[in-house]
Amino acid sequence: MDYPKSVPGIGLVNGKFVNEDVVGGLPGSLIPATWGNGVTDELLNVVKSAGLEPSENDATQLLLAIKKISQVGEDKHAADIGAANLYMANYVPAITTLKDGLALRFTAGNANTGASTFAPNGLLPKPLLSLAQSALRPAEIVAGSVCSVVYSALLDSWLLVYASGGNANSGRLLGIKTFTSSGIYVPTTGMKNVLVKVLGGGGGSGGIAATNGSQVSLAGGGASGSYAEAWISSAVIGANQVITVGAKGAAGAVAASAGPGGTSSFGSLVSAPGGGGSPSLGVINVTDFGLFVGGFPSTSATGGNIVSSSGAAGSPGINVTGSILAGHGGNSPLGGGGSGSSVALSLAAPGTGYGAGAGGIANALNQPGRPGGSGAPGVVIIYEYA
Repeated sequence: MDYPKSVPGIGLVNGKFVNEDVVGGLPGSLIPATWGNGVTDELLNVVKSAGLEPSENDATQLLLAIKKISQVGEDKHAADIGAANLYMANYVPAITTLKDGLALRFTAGNANTGASTFAPNGLLPKPLLSLAQSALRPAEIVAGSVCSVVYSALLDSWLLVYASGGNANSGRLLGIKTFTSSGIYVPTTGMKNVLVKVLGGGGGSGGIAATNGSQVSLAGGGASGSYAEAWISSAVIGANQVITVGAKGAAGAVAASAGPGGTSSFGSLVSAPGGGGSPSLGVINVTDFGLFVGGFPSTSATGGNIVSSSGAAGSPGINVTGSILAGHGGNSPLGGGGSGSSVALSLAAPGTGYGAGAGGIANALNQPGRPGGSGAPGVVIIYEYA
């Protein structure tokens, strides 16, 4: 639109309208009906496109319409024209440079199967990351997902803020449920996905035998439980899941081997066996070299689509011509192994937190037999997302 410069005798001064000057005898500018109607229609088109009903008495409608249209951001949405994991879209007007905080939307044509990239208007593809700033996991975007992405200059990557229908954990955290004993998990209303952490119980440490004037006895530390993390949808979980929390490995009685930690599980979906207890291996002559093995780690956890690992072995107890060192318990992702104790008549240090192994103990010359320590119990932690 412009001033009606092409209309003869319109009376513009310096290209703009002027008022009539009665004293000076100068006529005012004319406003042709065609031009006035055109300007009004153009403004009304903006008001109507925002879904507003034009009103003669409302002088705020144009501003309100502009705000509403800018929020819709029709120029910031486009259909994906790329392939799975290689998302591309052409926007009008075209995106020519990437600026920190640039927000765009696209409707995905394909589900992702892993790490992905995004490129608007033929620019170089940049990594498409989760809100945790990690590569996308499979199916965080599904075909037909409306995706909201924001460019981070610091990361030189796009962050996936939202993807409808996907299994991303960008939704609101509803709560955290920690099971320290076995029970039944019933999902909170509105839960769509859970992040589950499952840790088996830690192994105990063996008891040690009494010694005479030429003997020593030692025990290694217990092993920690295996560990798993899994991202699971509500459709897979169903109405509920049975939770089993692995018991702590029992301490070995005097001159007896320790017990292993119990298996923790989230239904039949995720399982984490407990760590092994350290054995009791009797006494040796103080002048002999001795290596008293610690508890062996269990088999690896299963069902973790983020991580599945076995536990850490307990360190061995060692004797070198009377210099004795008890074994340390295996550390877990959620607990610390008990320290090895070689102080005369001291108690064995248990595993701390969750899933850690107990520390071993050692007997120098002429000491009575002593029991070992217990491992730390397992745990199941569930993070619920809407």
